[in-house]
Amino acid sequence: MPRTRDPGARQRVLDSARDLICDVGPRAVTVDEIAAAAGVGKQTIYRWWPSKSAVILDALIELTDPAPSRLPDGTYEAMRLQMRRMAALFASRNGQLIRELVANAQVDPNLAEDFRRRFFAHQRVRGAETLAAGVARGELRADLDIDHALDLLYAPLWLRLLIGHRPTNPAAADRLLALSWPALANDNPVPAPRRQSMKPSAHDHRHLP
Repeated sequence: MPRTRDPGARQRVLDSARDLICDVGPRAVTVDEIAAAAGVGKQTIYRWWPSKSAVILDALIELTDPAPSRLPDGTYEAMRLQMRRMAALFASRNGQLIRELVANAQVDPNLAEDFRRRFFAHQRVRGAETLAAGVARGELRADLDIDHALDLLYAPLWLRLLIGHRPTNPAAADRLLALSWPALANDNPVPAPRRQSMKPSAHDHRHLP
């Protein structure tokens, strides 16, 4: 990405895109409005991003994908924390943005492809790493299909986000993991939750699996 003489310009573009999308939805926002809110020229945005959807996705990724923090030891507790972070994200204002993007991706093939490739698939990497480590340690089934396991664990959270039929919160993540664990574990019962608080902080909910 080319450097700019205004080191804060890129961040202003991302912040402005996020705020405008949350206010009026991604379809209604224009590149002209993002540029005006950020105090940059329209062509400056197009030098850095090929499309409006690319700006939107970068804004979303910046909000939800900082450097990962250390996870607890043990696959169950690591997955529990990752799922809790996802649930907390979905329950936040940023969850509303994700829901808007998914809705608009149904009628915008380019946005749908960008979302799958640059956000959804990217965010699955950490969950896949956690499950693969669990298989290597013998905590999970040796024949575990990791992609299917990720679908099993996270699809209910996505369903709750998109349909809104049930709350999306850390307690729901706990219940979903407990129900799913027997299908994943290598003949292990569901571990008893540790006594320490697992409530995600404002920083934690930005870390996705």
